[in-house]
Amino acid sequence: MASYFTLTLDTTGPASPSISLDGGAEYATAQLVTATIGTTDTPTTGYQMKIWGDVDKTHNTNIQDTEGASSWITYATSQQVKLSSGDGSKTIYLKIRDDVYNESAQVSDTIILDMTLPVVTVSNISATKISKISGKNSMTFQFTGDSKFDEYKVKVVSTSGAAHGTGTQIGTTNGSSNVSGSEGDYPADTPITVTITGADLEAASAGDGQKIIKVFIKDDAGNWSA
Repeated sequence: MASYFTLTLDTTGPASPSISLDGGAEYATAQLVTATIGTTDTPTTGYQMKIWGDVDKTHNTNIQDTEGASSWITYATSQQVKLSSGDGSKTIYLKIRDDVYNESAQVSDTIILDMTLPVVTVSNISATKISKISGKNSMTFQFTGDSKFDEYKVKVVSTSGAAHGTGTQIGTTNGSSNVSGSEGDYPADTPITVTITGADLEAASAGDGQKIIKVFIKDDAGNWSA
């Protein structure tokens, strides 16, 4: 029988720990986000991780608001985390430990939770009935958003409660203007004047009759107005 054996001493924690929330996004529009987790160590057999921070403590009892209250769980490169309620900046922390309990440095990522839909206000409607005859073939109105937004659409919709993904965008072929905008920086409470012509309205929604015109705006987080 052998009179010896080998014993490995390992006092080094996992290298280059990392955590990224929703792929490094600046904003989240829902509390449940995906944390992408990494280390340059390989293999990671027997590794564990601890996650804590601005979380909903009832969602996962292993993931709490402090390091001490959280538990070590099996290491994985992806973990769902539920952010604490209320809009605002949320920070999630991470440590990884190896199979002999050496701990990595602490790392974190921050994301802004924004679940508040922007609100549109329409005003200064110049006419409630138009035709395609010169002199009566267009109307104007103004709209504002209650917060800064970066995209907008003016659509014909079937109901006043329609969502932004429904309805038909009004075009500009026949002289309508400011019926859409994207990749912009539109300040809150600053009026945008929209012109709609009868011909463009007919192209979006054929046939005489009342049409519901609705404005949708999208904020920086990606929330569309209702």
